[in-house]
Parts: sequence; structure tokens; C-alpha cells
Amino acid sequence: MTNKLEFSKLKKETIFCNDFNDFNENNIIEFSNEGIAVLYGPNGIGKTSLTKILNRGQNTEFSAKFNDVEIKDDDTFFHIIEDQNHRNIIKGNVHDFLLGEDIAKEFELKEQIENEKKSIFEITLRDKLKIDCSISKKSSKILNKIANADLKKIIESIANSQIKGKDIDITDFICRVNNLTLEKIEEFDKTGMIFLKDDFEKPNSVISKILEIDNSQIHKNENVIKIEEHEEAIKILTKFDYIEECIICDSTINPSELLKLKNQRKTDLYDSLDGMTKEILKNIIDLINVDNDPFCIKSTFLEAIKSENKTLVDELKVEIDLYFTIFNKQINNLFVNCLKNTNLVTNCAEYNKLLNNKPEFSDEDILFIETIISENIAENIKLERDDDNNLKLLLGNSELLHKERDDLLLSTGEQNFISLAFELLKAKKSDKEIIVLDDPISSFDSIYKNKIVYCIIKFLNNKNQIILTHNTDLIKLMEHQKQNCFNLYLFNNFETEKNGFIRVNPNEQKILLYLDKLLNLFRTNIMDEIEDEKMFLISMIPFMRGYAKILNCDTTNKKLTNLMHGYNVETINITEIYNDLFDVKIRTEYKVSAKYIIELDPSSIKILKSNTEYKLLSKTLEHTFMYFYLRLYVENKLCDKFNINPDQYSMLSQIILKAFGDSDKEKRIFLMSRKTLLNEFNHFEGNMNIFQPAIDISDSTLEKEKNDILDFLDKL
Repeated sequence: MTNKLEFSKLKKETIFCNDFNDFNENNIIEFSNEGIAVLYGPNGIGKTSLTKILNRGQNTEFSAKFNDVEIKDDDTFFHIIEDQNHRNIIKGNVHDFLLGEDIAKEFELKEQIENEKKSIFEITLRDKLKIDCSISKKSSKILNKIANADLKKIIESIANSQIKGKDIDITDFICRVNNLTLEKIEEFDKTGMIFLKDDFEKPNSVISKILEIDNSQIHKNENVIKIEEHEEAIKILTKFDYIEECIICDSTINPSELLKLKNQRKTDLYDSLDGMTKEILKNIIDLINVDNDPFCIKSTFLEAIKSENKTLVDELKVEIDLYFTIFNKQINNLFVNCLKNTNLVTNCAEYNKLLNNKPEFSDEDILFIETIISENIAENIKLERDDDNNLKLLLGNSELLHKERDDLLLSTGEQNFISLAFELLKAKKSDKEIIVLDDPISSFDSIYKNKIVYCIIKFLNNKNQIILTHNTDLIKLMEHQKQNCFNLYLFNNFETEKNGFIRVNPNEQKILLYLDKLLNLFRTNIMDEIEDEKMFLISMIPFMRGYAKILNCDTTNKKLTNLMHGYNVETINITEIYNDLFDVKIRTEYKVSAKYIIELDPSSIKILKSNTEYKLLSKTLEHTFMYFYLRLYVENKLCDKFNINPDQYSMLSQIILKAFGDSDKEKRIFLMSRKTLLNEFNHFEGNMNIFQPAIDISDSTLEKEKNDILDFLDKL
């Protein structure tokens, strides 16, 4: 089953006529078995605007289905390759273009490594360091208690909110982690660990003060116990200041006086203490909450001072150090386990192995482009790694990607070829459903055209493609490189005309592409399609002259040339000429002159039957006749009006220049700018492209030009 794209709306400002707002006729594009649909449209028809619509540009909208499934607003459905005017730089990263197995694997591994590194550093380790180790920023004080200097440096980077581990060399990281061994952690009081971590981050950390104490300065002083007793009494008196009887012995008391007395006594006791004891009270004992003292810090220091038992403080320090040892083991084991359930070690080993190899092109497509560039541009494309092992694509010695095309020091054609070739490589890797190419071979010479068409067919094999063009060379080159590879549509967008994507049927597509098939049609089946035999022969006069010239039939060529100038009066048997050229037997003789043709009514011409299968040929013959008629009419009118001698001024351009000198330059410019009049029917000489007059101008444009010219002549 062939793929089908069906539109119901196309809109970009006022560029598309009303038929496209409620788009229900000629609104389907069917892709060939090779996945290609070519949309032919002359300049100004809206091809580039169509690409902008499909790319969801500003002030655009469309509704469409692909294989009967609605294309949603958020779908990235179309991969657009813009025309040469919009391909200012080659956008993308190296891996968007290069498809070689090793290079593709290198980019794949690098991406996987970056993702795993981000997951480990920014999620796994960062979260666990914050939640389990109270390390939430690089200034966390507990970092100073990490014994392993390498891990400390790594943690500082991970905890840095600006860096989040990005500066860590992943290979070095793996090496250091692999040198760690899992350590056994003894049973410990988790409440004590929580207290230790939380307290250590405080500006007035009790744990820090304990570790800084010089035990030799601890002296015996029993008053610390009395101070503690007075503090407890003060708390009770403060809480029950309304009671006038002692809650213990029921004796009468004065609470306020007693509170004052206790405060004074506490002050006196405090003043009697030595300096170190005061420091311990202020920086340790007074800061401890008795409800949260898992290390029994308060009671330990009170007893140590009361009895001058310095061993108690030593034992407390040992216990705290033990918890820091456990903390370091937790840190160690966190890193030991961080690489589990990841492929980071394997991926890094494989990636580093690839980095040891010189990067080389291996994909056939990029090798093809490399060969073309080296043969035609005298520059080589090559791959190099920068200091961070990122691959760079170079043209000569200059980086190719993200450079303004003018900076590449190449001709416009070379710039266009390179930019388009690499856009095709990018499209080859695209996962979007349809590739859209806007005028891919504009401005190229014949050699580049051929190579670009090869790239399109080769690179985008098995991808759905819409190719927009106004160049019949593209159509022919595609057919000759791979026969029957595309469906052809005429893209029309004019008010009052048949609009949309008008399919050219396969038989007519063949005569468009192959001159021998067109000539064979004129020898055989065309007779069954003709509505007006005489008008058919008249419309064939320009083509027959070109064909006679190719066949070196000088006599026939001269006769037809006489018919193609409005100032000639000779009558010619066009039946005889057609029969001779195409070896057929049209029985009725038709003899015509230029004067006879000028006297025809061009508005009532019908050449082929209404039901003919050759719709494009029918339009072509009618357009050709109109070109022919207007040329004869203008020559005849000007020669007669201005008494111009055709022996001296035989060409239409010479006649116009003779008729309108410098004083009538506006009239001269009017006629010289008409598309129908400047056309010297060179379509039929050399390449014998009979269809060009039909596909390069719309019916309404041609009708307007005809009326403008006839009105102009009537007013002379």
C-alpha cells in the first residue's frame, strides 16, 4: 500500500487562494512505491510558503492526515530542507550528519556516558550526599571530615550547584572508584549520627568545640553542679511564679524574691569558675538540649569537671571519632555502589578504545560527498578531535558546521552543493515521517544537478519525500537515475483556476520525460484524442519547426518559419508537413497562412477532447497556440502600423525596437516585458520540451497577458 497525505486546510497569511481554506479537491499527495512525490510549480506559486506551513512557521496553519491518521499540532512530522536562499549555514552537530559505524558508535557511547554521568552526579550521588550525609553545598563543613582527599574533591564538585560534577574526568573517576573496596560498618546509633551531622554544620557546633578542647586545661570545680542545680531551680520558679508554697516541702515562699536570690547565687558561682570551665559551659553545656543529647555530652562534661576525670572527655572524643569513621565508610560505600546497575564502566572502556583510533569516514554516503568535494572544490573534508574529544568536521582547515557560508571561501554553487549535501545526510538520519525539499537543484550547473539528484535518491532511499521544484531538469534526472521512482503533481494556486496538487497520470508523465514516447504518441494514438484536427496541426507548428531543424529538414524548416512570422503571407500545407515528419496519413489537407491564424478567435479554441487522458498535453497545445497567435498578431500589427520592412527587421524584438524609439520607451518596455512575446519558442529547439509553456504559466496569467496585449494593440 502506498502512503497518502491528505490536506483539508493550508493557510499562510493571504498567499494561498480560498480553495485551500476548505481544501477538499486535488488535496491528496500519494507517494510512489519509492516514497517520492514531486510537486512542480512555477516561481511565485507558493512552494517556499508551503514548506513554511509544513514547518509550522509564523502565521501559518494546516490540517492534514497521513494514511488517514490526523497530524496533530504538536507533531514534528516534516523534516524541511530549505531552498538555497535559506540555507545560510550548515546547522547541526557532527553526529547529525555522519553515519559510519564507528563514528555513530562513538557518538552513541558519548551520549550514553554523558547521560549516565549526569544521572550519577546530579541525581544519585547528589541526592544521597544531601539526604544521608548532610552535604548539600560545597561549603558544607562536614566535608572537612572526609579522610579520602580524592573523594573530597569529587564531592566538592558534585555539591557545587554551578558545576554539578561537570568538571570531573569520568575515566579518572571510574579508576578511583574501582580502587575502593566495600567497608563493613559496625552497628551504631543512627540518632547519634544524625545529631553529629546536623550539629557539625551549625556555626556554633558543639562537636567542633569538643574536638578542639585541650583536656589538660580541664580542672576540678564542684560549683558547676551547683550552677546546674540553680539553673533547674530557676526554671521551676519561672514556670510556677504564682505559687507561694514550696512544691516539695509546702513551706511558705516568696517566688520573686527566691528567683532573684537563685539568679544572684548562680552568677556568683559562675564568677568563681576558671576561664576554661566558663568556656565549656558557654560553648558546650549551655548549648545542649537535654532531650537531644545522644552522646550524653552535658552529663559527661559536668562529671568530668566535678571530678576532674579527663578520661571521660577522652572517651567522648573517641566515640565522636568513631562516628566520623563510620561517616567516612558511608561515603566510601556510597561511591563503591554508585556504579552498580549502570553500563558506565563498559561504555567508557569501549569509548576510550574508539578514541585511540583516528576518526575516519566509513559510511558510503559521506565518502561519496568527500570524493565530489575533493574532485570539484580542491578542498578535503576531514574529521578531527578537539581537546575535549569532540569530533569536528573540517573543510580544508576550517570548521564546516555553524559557519556562515561566505566564510567558507567557496563559490555560491560550491556553497549550495555542500550545504544541501549535508542537509540530505541530516535528513537521512531524521526520524520524521516526511522529508520536504524546496527547489533542491536551483542554481546548479549540469554536473552538480546530476550529483545532487543522485544524493537525493541514494541518501533518502525508503523515506517519504515531497520535492518542490520549478525545474524540469530535476524531474528528468530523477527518472533517468531511477525509473518510475516518483509520482508527479502540478502545484497550482490561482483564483478562478483548478487548484491544489493535480496528479499527472503515468502515461502523460512518460511523454513529459521521454521525447521518444512523445514522438511515438504523435505518430499513433494522438489521433483518437483530437477534437479539432486543424487546430491541433496549427498548435503543433512551433514544435514541428524545432523537430524539422533537428532532423535537418531545411525545406520544411523554412516553410514552418514563414508560418511563424505575422508579416508573411505564404500558405503552407501543414497536413503534408505533419505526415512527413511523423510518418502518418492524415487524410484531410489543411493549408494555412500566418494571416489565416491571426484571423482566428483565440477565445474559442479547443484542440483535444474534453475526456482526453492527456490533460497536460491539452493545456500545453492551447498555451502554445496562444503564444504563437500573440506573436503573429503583434508582428503583423506593428509592421502594418509603422510600415516596417520585415526584410530589414525580421525578428520580433527588432520590430518592437523599430516601432517604438526612445520617445515611446514605455510602450517598448510593455511589449518587451511580456513573457509570451519574448518567448522565441526555444523550448522546441534542442531539448524539445513541448510542455514548458503550459507548466510555466497559469491559465489565468496567460489570459490576462493576452487581453493586455490585445488591448494595447487596439489602442495604437
